[in-house]
Amino acid sequence: MFLSIEFYGSKASLTGADPIELEKVSDKSSLKPLKILSTGSFIDLRKGGGYYLDKTHFISKIEDLNVRAILSLRPQQRTIQTNLYIGKKPTSLATSFLILELDFSGLRTNETYDIFNANFHTNLNIHMSWFMDRYQQELGHYSQVIDESADALANFLRLLKAVQSSGHELYVFIDEYDASMNEALRNETILQDLTNHHNKESVFIKSKIELIESSFKQFYSRLKTACDKGITRVFQTGVTPVVVAEFTSGFNISADLALREEFWDLYGFKKSDVELLLDNAFGNGFLFDAKEGVIKWLKEEFGGYFFNPDQPEGVFNTACILYCIQMFIGRMKYIDYSDDTSIIIKKLLRFPSDPHTLPSQTTLNLIINNPLGKSILTEALNRRSLESKNGIEQRF
Repeated sequence: MFLSIEFYGSKASLTGADPIELEKVSDKSSLKPLKILSTGSFIDLRKGGGYYLDKTHFISKIEDLNVRAILSLRPQQRTIQTNLYIGKKPTSLATSFLILELDFSGLRTNETYDIFNANFHTNLNIHMSWFMDRYQQELGHYSQVIDESADALANFLRLLKAVQSSGHELYVFIDEYDASMNEALRNETILQDLTNHHNKESVFIKSKIELIESSFKQFYSRLKTACDKGITRVFQTGVTPVVVAEFTSGFNISADLALREEFWDLYGFKKSDVELLLDNAFGNGFLFDAKEGVIKWLKEEFGGYFFNPDQPEGVFNTACILYCIQMFIGRMKYIDYSDDTSIIIKKLLRFPSDPHTLPSQTTLNLIINNPLGKSILTEALNRRSLESKNGIEQRF
């Protein structure tokens, strides 16, 4: 996980400064003001001398699980550089795999099934074609040219055979595995029609959803077979567990990192991280009571995420915290230190909600308010009862 934060300063310092690991900063007074970047590039961040949280030590813990498939319900950056923890202490499996990167975001689930299916196969074929080009030397004469107009599932089997025949193992990274189905579930018309059993349109939509589900199941079935044969390992990232139960049905070999105690702080900021960022954003002269009031508000709004009941503290949503800090920096010009603390806090908090978080919240609201929503979520979340909306949000 990394923070898209960069120093203010001269052009030379932005391009030449050394990056700073956030958890190793001891002298808060030496920190320069922050600027939040819109880019998600870890490489750009590090070239610009930005802050980051090095969580690559979790890689060895993931390998110690000794499982073939990993489910990570928060997107993670996979760029590894030599001066990170994992670069200094590589694991025994380092450089052991050929990497196939897949991305299921942007698939056209709101079109007809035929359009979706063609898009689904094209997406897979393009990524497999990139893989063959990238590893032509490693695969040797087993390397093949991927026909991007052909059946992608057949091409996937050919890819697996080429990897196995060349004496290598495959690691499949699937980014945003749930994005396309979440997009379909976010469509209020689809949700309404799914609950109307007497509507002809609902029969059509249900049939379409079942066909889309079938396409995913066929792919995951082949992926599971490859894992069972010891050819492949899988790492999936996503946002919600809603589609795990149905749309990857049969792929029941994934270990969900979010539910394991040793990974409790993988996905968010700890309170100490937030305090350090606020010290930097507000400066040394900011009132202590005002900062504590802001932290209390942040905890109520974006903190208290417990992925495991035994974790020592709740973690903060990283994207929301970074957005708020960006807003705080902009609001500082309105602060009058002679004002009452409560007025200062109100001035700081006078900014709009992050528009980038609204789609996910809308998805959750639509499903919860739908008559079938609770049963859908209960099934998806390991058949555990869901007593309240707030309880549900602990997993989102």
